Amino acid sequence: MLDYDFIRVFHMIKSHSSFSKPFLNFIISNSNLSKAERAFILCVKYDYDYDREKALSEIKKIKDCHDKNLKFLLMMKKLELYRNLGRRKYARGLYNKLREALPYISPNIRDSVIDELIAYIALSGEQNDDLGKFKMDDRHISDSANIFFEMNKGRKLIKDGNKKGLDHFKNALKIATKVYHPSGIVTALNALCWYGMKYNVDQALGYGKEALYRAGLYFEDANILYVFDTVIEMMNKTSDSAFAEISKDFVELYEKTPENIKKRYKKTKILAEDTLKGSFYHIDGKTRRFLRKINKEHALDAFITRKQIYNILHSKVKNIRGDTIRKILKCMDMKDFQMDSLPPPFWIEIAKMKDSLEDGIDAVVGGRQTLDPYVKARLDLEREFLGKMPDRVKENFVKAYLKLEKEEKRVIERFARDYIRYDIKWGMRIEVPDEMEEYVKLFHLKKIPAALAYWSYDDKTGRERLVRVLGRVRDGMK
Repeated sequence: MLDYDFIRVFHMIKSHSSFSKPFLNFIISNSNLSKAERAFILCVKYDYDYDREKALSEIKKIKDCHDKNLKFLLMMKKLELYRNLGRRKYARGLYNKLREALPYISPNIRDSVIDELIAYIALSGEQNDDLGKFKMDDRHISDSANIFFEMNKGRKLIKDGNKKGLDHFKNALKIATKVYHPSGIVTALNALCWYGMKYNVDQALGYGKEALYRAGLYFEDANILYVFDTVIEMMNKTSDSAFAEISKDFVELYEKTPENIKKRYKKTKILAEDTLKGSFYHIDGKTRRFLRKINKEHALDAFITRKQIYNILHSKVKNIRGDTIRKILKCMDMKDFQMDSLPPPFWIEIAKMKDSLEDGIDAVVGGRQTLDPYVKARLDLEREFLGKMPDRVKENFVKAYLKLEKEEKRVIERFARDYIRYDIKWGMRIEVPDEMEEYVKLFHLKKIPAALAYWSYDDKTGRERLVRVLGRVRDGMK
């Protein structure tokens, strides 16, 4: 018989998908799991990391499983992996075994097994009559599974040239939002951008930017590069103020990405880098009017020669150099300008001047503007983290943070983002690690999101470093 706590964890995983990874890390490190239970949890985690071969190897290690329902769960997960890896022969054999075993599977997990059986038939292209009474519009399908069935319906219709496929992506988005399924939300928005650009470019771009924002809001790792890939591909066909900065940020994230993910996005990296290569820009009417305004307010001759100013403002030259724009930018207080009101050459040079994502708490304190929705989401998380602290605590926290080394700041920023991300209703509790108790009290934090921010790290080294840097902040607040 499946353990009650294990069933609760299983249903939480089904509800929140990869967003539940901190719980998996906690369970792997702390729980008294059987070999089969541990194999299932590790398999799910590796699948979320897009390492499906490693996930499959965990299941294959289990030769005997005395709990028949846990055995069915392992078979279900194995079927999902074979399906996603395209191994149809092995998948078909597992499908047949699970289909025959349905009457003997516990009601606690039967609906999840049915979801996977339907997914196999729906996504493999085999005949629907194999499903018997279990149809895709049947009540047995869970909301989390229905998100991806709607996605599949949408893709099939779009592939056939039917615009109604977009309605299914919208249905998927509506369901994912209702049940708070972050990966489903981002996937649906990304699909609306990619497949919608053929029908309405402006609307599709709006979905793409929202997908980037939600990716920054929900996820810390680089598995969201597919969203950047979609948006950059689309922006290459339009003229958007955020193109340069999004391209710059994509390149930085790409460099930090594992090789097994990198190889998918080499073409996008080349496109992003080409976007940032410009060193000469045509001076159009908007650029010239903007420079005249800047000259009145900031006296450009303090940064470039009067002859250069005269030639630029009186149409004596048709182009302006990138290094000239950078000199002008140095005299500007960006707080006085809305980023998207600047001429395009300025967007590109501002992006090129960035030496990082510039998405830290110091950027929040300094009021930095950004055109990249992904970075904006990360800044919003940090801003909310600071906003939840009592004023005196916040003041001392920021002072201590500003004294940290660059890499130490990154640790605190990630903790702030993760804390806000995981401050939702999970339906189950998790204890605060002993080493975090002091900081929960010191910074006036809630226990569960603080614990999940700690367990968001996959390894012990990362968690120990977090505690150590929090100690540096504590000492700096004295």
